[in-house]
Amino acid sequence: MTRRTKVIAAVFCLVAILAITAWPVWKWISPTPANASLFKRTKAAVEKNPELRPAWDKAMQDGVLTWDEAKDILEKAGEKVGPDE
Repeated sequence: MTRRTKVIAAVFCLVAILAITAWPVWKWISPTPANASLFKRTKAAVEKNPELRPAWDKAMQDGVLTWDEAKDILEKAGEKVGPDE
């Protein structure tokens, strides 16, 4: 086995390792969007409590309500949010 073959194999292995580890890291870093029922529940809480409107507007700036944003808004409204919602 020549030195060139070893270098190519090492580079190929490094690229494969990076590709395999990138997916779980990306899933861990990327925000989790809220499901439809949590979205409706949060929207209803904001309509009931107008003082939550600035938090709602900030959360919806990117067009996606994440689970963490919905949890913060609902906790300010005095409601509990479970991890399975």
